[in-house]
Amino acid sequence: MAVILETKERRVIPNWRDYKRTLQIGELGSNNKLYSPIKISIDRAIIDWNENRNIGTAADLINSAFVAGIHDKDEINSAIKFIRNNLNKASKSLLQLTELLKVYESTTIIHTKSSILEIDIDTVDEFQAFINNHVLFKIINKTKNRTRKELYNPIVWIDLARLYSLLGQEKKAERAVLIALHLAPNNRFVLRSATRFFIHAKQFEKALYYLRKSRSLKNDPWLISAHIATSSIMGRYSPLIKDGKRIIKSKTFSDFETTELAISIGSLEYNEGSFKKAKQLLQISMRQPNDNSLAQMEWLSRNEPRLQIDPFSFNNVINPFEAYAFDNFENGQWKDAFYNCIKWFLDIPFSKRPIILGSFIAGSLLKDKPAAIALCEVGLQANPRNPTLLNNIIYDFATSDNIEKCYSYIDQLKEIDLSSLTKESKICIQATLGLVAIRDNDFENGNMLYKLSIENAGKIKNDYLKNLSIVNFTRELILKNLPEKEKYKEIVKEMEVDKNRKDLVFIRDEVIDLINKDNK
Repeated sequence: MAVILETKERRVIPNWRDYKRTLQIGELGSNNKLYSPIKISIDRAIIDWNENRNIGTAADLINSAFVAGIHDKDEINSAIKFIRNNLNKASKSLLQLTELLKVYESTTIIHTKSSILEIDIDTVDEFQAFINNHVLFKIINKTKNRTRKELYNPIVWIDLARLYSLLGQEKKAERAVLIALHLAPNNRFVLRSATRFFIHAKQFEKALYYLRKSRSLKNDPWLISAHIATSSIMGRYSPLIKDGKRIIKSKTFSDFETTELAISIGSLEYNEGSFKKAKQLLQISMRQPNDNSLAQMEWLSRNEPRLQIDPFSFNNVINPFEAYAFDNFENGQWKDAFYNCIKWFLDIPFSKRPIILGSFIAGSLLKDKPAAIALCEVGLQANPRNPTLLNNIIYDFATSDNIEKCYSYIDQLKEIDLSSLTKESKICIQATLGLVAIRDNDFENGNMLYKLSIENAGKIKNDYLKNLSIVNFTRELILKNLPEKEKYKEIVKEMEVDKNRKDLVFIRDEVIDLINKDNK
């Protein structure tokens, strides 16, 4: 059965966007004490601009100048003037960057839109065109060429690492990350991006190592938050929590700059049972949240009535797609939830969570199997052999009656150490393999696997997975007209389902309609 496995504990891990969008969103900070230009040469960018004056060379020069903290050269002023004279060809982020160079002391950006994506996305066709590997390879080659011209520019190396991560090329991505860390070990953008990469690669010790090496760590709320999140994943207590509380209390930073730090510590207080302390910190975080802290608050509120929140009421949050997707999902707004998953993925393309949720919605709720399969294929590119993605794509091929395609992915599942999986993951895989067996007319094995998944879900008292497995099993029994269908038809009709789990209610009701048709 396709699933969206619940995240047992969401953490405020730094998001990793390209440099331009990170700058535009405001996470590079407006505090002068923390902003430290990186010592790189912009000579190559100046030469390119003088030899060929166009929007591209102007953009490269301005980007390099901002990173290097250089704003008083004639060539930079001429590039800015060129861009302003060609507004129809310049992106919004580039225009904003020209403004930043004119008021270098402040990096605060006023936002007028709630979405900053590399493209606007409204259809699955556009999404598939965007993630076309041919296009991605061209972007990678262009970025690699920039690294040759700007060997000492860590921002370009980090952006290259991000692109490699989209293709699942972890070793190449790590090499680029390490070069960037060598060039700029104290730069916030580099450190947060590197932390996200090392967490993605499950190299948690490396994430902590490079954070600890930075002289900016103890006085930067964004870096302290990253340290707390990484430590939490490892089951450790971060020694920087005390520094984080001090920074929040000092009010040295804006509410936006401390939003991730406040909700990180607030989440820890909540998990430790200190609701009063947690609530105070969560309220501070929600004064001016970013997309990450808003999603964390939405996650906390799902099972805590005292923390109710409407993510759509925070109009100033940029790229709030994760919070929106889950809110839509919980309210049964499947199509809206699906498209917010697409936008969430485009914003954080190497993350598997938007793909898992989106593929479940597409395949099991919207009945759009091609869209569900396309999502899983893209997700597996950046997260090869992820068991949940493999499970979902097998389910979607099986329910599309493309059994032959299932077995290539089942072979990949066999290469995974299944003993390392959670009990919930094993239950889902058992049910999915049961589905494949029944669709392949191996009824004995199919029945055995489905019953095993139902039994195991009961053992861990997971009613959601148990009922979902029963409902899926009943559908297959009816479609294949198997002997036990009457028994399970009665079980489904008498099934008590949590009304808050609208996805299960929807799937159960579909099977009840099938039961009614079968009874005629």
